[in-house]
Amino acid sequence: MNQPRMRAGRGTVLAGGAGLALAATILVSAFAGATRQDASFPHDLHRGLFPLCTGCHSGIPSGNLSAFYPSPESCANCHDGSALDRVAWSGPTDRVDNVRFSHDVHASYLADYDDPPQSCQSCHVPEGRNRMAVSANIQTGTCWSCHAHRATDHYVDANCSTCHVTLAESGLPRTRIEAFATPADHHPDAFLAGAHGVAAAETLARCATCHTADRCVSCHVDAGRPEIAALAFAPPGMDLPAGQAHYSIPANHTDRRWFAGHGDAASLQACATCHTTDDCRACHIAPVPRQVAALPARADVRAPGVRLVPHAPESHDNFFFMQVHPVLAAGDAGSCATCHVESFCVDCHDGPVGGGYHPPGFVARHAADAFGREAECSSCHDNQAFCRACHVQVGIASVGRLTSGYHKGGPVWLLRHGQAARQNLENCTTCHTQNDCTQCHGVLGAFKVSPHSPGFDARRAWEQNPRSCFACHIKNPLEGRVP
Repeated sequence: MNQPRMRAGRGTVLAGGAGLALAATILVSAFAGATRQDASFPHDLHRGLFPLCTGCHSGIPSGNLSAFYPSPESCANCHDGSALDRVAWSGPTDRVDNVRFSHDVHASYLADYDDPPQSCQSCHVPEGRNRMAVSANIQTGTCWSCHAHRATDHYVDANCSTCHVTLAESGLPRTRIEAFATPADHHPDAFLAGAHGVAAAETLARCATCHTADRCVSCHVDAGRPEIAALAFAPPGMDLPAGQAHYSIPANHTDRRWFAGHGDAASLQACATCHTTDDCRACHIAPVPRQVAALPARADVRAPGVRLVPHAPESHDNFFFMQVHPVLAAGDAGSCATCHVESFCVDCHDGPVGGGYHPPGFVARHAADAFGREAECSSCHDNQAFCRACHVQVGIASVGRLTSGYHKGGPVWLLRHGQAARQNLENCTTCHTQNDCTQCHGVLGAFKVSPHSPGFDARRAWEQNPRSCFACHIKNPLEGRVP
């Protein structure tokens, strides 16, 4: 096959068959604003009038869009209504395409050859027809004679931006977009689960050929990712196919231990791809953790998020959970408070009102159970608020160090209250504050009575737990200074 000769004076480019590699950098413009000839125009009838295509399409070689097609006045030179009937010519319909192509760049390039490898009819006329048998369908196969398509899979490993503009620039209608083929590497579930993010970071130009940022934000709650920010949104008026959000379940979410510790790993970066703060608030009640507050709200984003519904922890599925939940609650009340408010517990445990948790008549004998610690009252009740409110109302609350109040039923209670306090100091705090004790036991109190039993080893007690000392002392009682 003879190679066409190229004149010197312009940059050297490999030529011939599939060897011609026209650099993508010179394909700098598409048909932006250009139009195409309607198929109904009788080119063949006019072939004797126009020996050259540029007779009507003079602006093609120079890239002058206004002269791409003949004006209505030029047609009227012959079709004047006398010699020939007048014709209505208002120009062809606007061209809408995503092909990256420029007539003037190609014309300028081909002008370097004594025997150009391509001509107008190479792309606009079906093979074997005369030069004026113009077809509305471009003969795209001729592109491969110069632009060697070295990709193994056209939709997977080709450099899309060489031949195509981005979808946001194309102006394609919805029907054309919906007809896009799905690349082979887009089908596996793993692609949506994470591989598409890696691909977007590596070959964003490929993504932009078929997608706008609108598609990303229809799934991604957090639209601030660099890959999304680099994509253009569709221009106003562009009709895009409706995006269907799809959320894959990460592998670590299927681990039985994940739910119990998911809060430790929660963050905007880790969770906001799929979750809004509404998802978390389905379980977490106020005040919510800072990780929850950091997530965007569903009303402020386009993506729906996964729309979580409340889910009980695995421990709640245990058959004996109702029997053991008081122990679990006492050990970690904060865990219960993630999902439950106090009223949830009171609905069952409010003995005085409904007799739910406590047996009938419990109020009359609750003092013995409370003192004997048969149940941990503080698991459900705030001792000073809940208990004292009732005790004050019935006149059995303490009103001073010399009046026994609640304890008036016990003879010489004042002389033996120390043992009870040592056994269950928490019970005393239901009604008493530290000031009540220091009226007698403090170094400035009236009687200066030591609360310690005979033989009490103060230094040993300090070494074991100094916090116990600070229940009464405001400084180190052994050295006279705050440690």
